[in-house]
Amino acid sequence: MKKILLLLSLVCTLLLAGTAMAYDPYPNHLGGDDNYILVDGHMGVAWYLDRSSLYVEKYEPPQYIIAVNVCQVNGADRGNTAISRVLTERFFYNWDLRQMYVDRDGSSNWRYLDPNGSWASTGIVMPAGEMAFYLAYDMRFYGSRFNSEFYQRS
Repeated sequence: MKKILLLLSLVCTLLLAGTAMAYDPYPNHLGGDDNYILVDGHMGVAWYLDRSSLYVEKYEPPQYIIAVNVCQVNGADRGNTAISRVLTERFFYNWDLRQMYVDRDGSSNWRYLDPNGSWASTGIVMPAGEMAFYLAYDMRFYGSRFNSEFYQRS
């Protein structure tokens, strides 16, 4: 009886430990290319920042503007690597205020990205803006919102 209880508790422990381990179905780099860095993933779709497209438009500390392409890959969780859409995103940063904005329509119509905002309001663009700033200046902008693994992808 003791052996059965011991075996049962061991199996339960292993099952619980296995489900607690994080599984990220999205590759950190699209097709193994270090230029395409995973910035977000949701419901099978992944978004990759194209490092080679990064362009600093304004460098006047404490204000910065960076433009970068973000590539959408549908079915990335199933191994798809075909880019289905490319968006050029522009970000405005105020370092002193620690505020990041994204350009809504390409005409400097800036929308604030609240570091405590929901994924619906900040998903894709905030991690892309964070990674763009990190790549350009080797500094974390909203660093407390992102873990070390996020920056290690760069």
